[in-house]
Amino acid sequence: MKAIGLIFILLFELVIQATFFQFMSINGHYPDLVLITLVVIGVFYEKEASWKYGFIIGVLRDILFGRVFGVYALSYTLAIVTVSWIGKNIFKESFAAPVILFPIGVVMMHALVYFTHYLLRMAIPMGDYISNFGILYWVINLPALLVIYTLLRMLRHKGILLNM
Repeated sequence: MKAIGLIFILLFELVIQATFFQFMSINGHYPDLVLITLVVIGVFYEKEASWKYGFIIGVLRDILFGRVFGVYALSYTLAIVTVSWIGKNIFKESFAAPVILFPIGVVMMHALVYFTHYLLRMAIPMGDYISNFGILYWVINLPALLVIYTLLRMLRHKGILLNM
């Protein structure tokens, strides 16, 4: 049941990002709630348990909003496995873990998306793509990361979600 709750949270975040946040963005930027939540899941879970969330939400994103099926399923899955693998030795109850691992997840996920689109000859110029991840992107996402990490950590301690 807890896995269903996480999938519902991720799906809700995906829909909010694709609809509401498009109108409430700051200079075209808004919090990447799905990737933030996946990084937090990667911090809390081992890679054997966490990859499923990245794959499922990636497939849903591909179905609902993707141009090519499988791009986000692959990129989210590999990003969360990488975060889980790196994060297994970091103290999971520290704010440092998601703050350190979020940039790794962002770079991994978006590099895979860009590379896949590049191979399919659908990519935008790399300079334009990289410019999306300027200081404003990080300023918007860091507070969202801390809020989501705090909420999921609290739910984990209460045994509602992410209970290992």
